[in-house]
Amino acid sequence: MIGYIVRRLLLVALVACGVTTLLFVLARLSGDPAELLSPPEAPPEVVEATRIRLGLDAPLAVQYAKALASSFTLDFGQSFAFHQPAAQMVFQRLAPSLWIVVPSIVLSVLLSFAIGVAAALRPSRLSGRLLMAGTFLTGSVPYFWLALLLVLLFAVNLGWLPATGGEGFTSLVIPVTALTVAAVSTSARLARGQLLDSFGEGYVLTARSKGVAPWRVLLGHALPGALPPMLAWLGIEFSFLFSALLVLEPLLGYNGLGALLIRSVANQDFPLVQASVFCMAMLITLVNIGMDVIVRLVDPRLRTKAAT
Repeated sequence: MIGYIVRRLLLVALVACGVTTLLFVLARLSGDPAELLSPPEAPPEVVEATRIRLGLDAPLAVQYAKALASSFTLDFGQSFAFHQPAAQMVFQRLAPSLWIVVPSIVLSVLLSFAIGVAAALRPSRLSGRLLMAGTFLTGSVPYFWLALLLVLLFAVNLGWLPATGGEGFTSLVIPVTALTVAAVSTSARLARGQLLDSFGEGYVLTARSKGVAPWRVLLGHALPGALPPMLAWLGIEFSFLFSALLVLEPLLGYNGLGALLIRSVANQDFPLVQASVFCMAMLITLVNIGMDVIVRLVDPRLRTKAAT
């Protein structure tokens, strides 16, 4: 496990270099931010002064070296548009985004597990098929369209919830609900499929033949075999939900990291774009690595395979 964790930490460093390089190339292909941040009819000397102030007059190799160094020191410089430290702005906006993503994951895990277990225990009954059909239908609805429908119903027509992002618990209800419904569909089908596979394993059939109570068969035999793939899926689900904020937060007027990234791209704010994307990429990478480690701790077969 120690060797596996060390290899994954080296992978984090490679991801950091790759993300920084990609952002550096794309940012330089998008245009000159000195012209964007200068007045519309500014003379060339004013534009050049702005370019020098932003540090864009240095050779590309020097700018690239500074970009790599800033990625590992988390010092991305000052935002061009807001004149604040880019890393500080990103960390301030990260917490509101996590207040959407974390409850969505918790609720989706609880709901998908309950639906998957109920459907796996009744695979050929009408109730089990209706559960799976319901999750398939809800999963076919785009999360941003569902969010707009929730705003129309609960904010515009009923007036129970705020239509846009703000402070307080009520402002989280619509985005959390939209992401939870989007995540439950795939997770529930995965839970059902893994449990059905576990029910067919020899050790589960042996426990049933010995007259073990059904709830003990489920919790003590079938669930441990189905748990590793479900845990591994949580890392992928986190990636999907966090990236969905790029659409959901600007749509609902929520001041999170997704909305900040969209605004910084529109402003060609290089430091803020680099800090936002780097933070998102590292967070998603670390969460997936953490879930891989947990899976190997839960499943002894993977530990044995890694050791050999």
